[in-house]
Amino acid sequence: MAKIKRTLAELLNLPTLPCERCEAGTIPAKTYSDGFTMKARPCPYCGGSGTFSCPDLPAIARAIKGRKLLRSKRPEPAREYYVWRFARFHGGQDVCLPMAASFDIEGDPYRPLLDALSELVARKVYGSDMAGAVRWAHAMGHEVSDAYIKGGNLPPSAMPGGPVVMDTHKPFMEALELV
Repeated sequence: MAKIKRTLAELLNLPTLPCERCEAGTIPAKTYSDGFTMKARPCPYCGGSGTFSCPDLPAIARAIKGRKLLRSKRPEPAREYYVWRFARFHGGQDVCLPMAASFDIEGDPYRPLLDALSELVARKVYGSDMAGAVRWAHAMGHEVSDAYIKGGNLPPSAMPGGPVVMDTHKPFMEALELV
C-alpha cells in the first residue's frame, strides 16, 4: 500500500484509515524467485481488519504518565509504548534508537500523530525534545553547532560519549541495546 501524506489536522479528523501494509486486511500470496510460495494471510499489523482507528491522544498521555515523570514500566498497548519510548528518546532519558517501538506500530497511518505527541510529552516532562536527535546527528551525517549544544536545554545523554540511559527503567526486552 502506498503511504499518503496527511497533515496532523487531517489525521485528527479521520476516524479510521486503511492499514499501510496490507490490502483490505490481507497480505497477498507471493511467489519468490526460488519457487517458494507464501500463502495469503491476515495482516499481522492491523490484525486482519484492514484499518486503524484514530488514537485517543489524551488517553495515551494519561497511560504513560508517572508520579513525577513518565511511568517507569513499559506500557503494553503498542501505541502507548511507542509514545512512551519515543518521549524518553527525545527527552534524553534513553537515547538508544527506539527500533522495537517502531516495529510495534508498523502499518499505522496515525504514526505522525503519535510522533507529535511523543515530542510534546518530551518537552513537557524533560524540557527538551532534541536529546536523541542531537546524540545521533553525527552518526547520521549531520552537524550540530556548538552554539546550539551550549544554548539548548540538553541533558548529558545528548552529548557524544555521554550516558545512554539516565535512569534504571530500561525495559528487559531492550536490554541488548546496552551490550
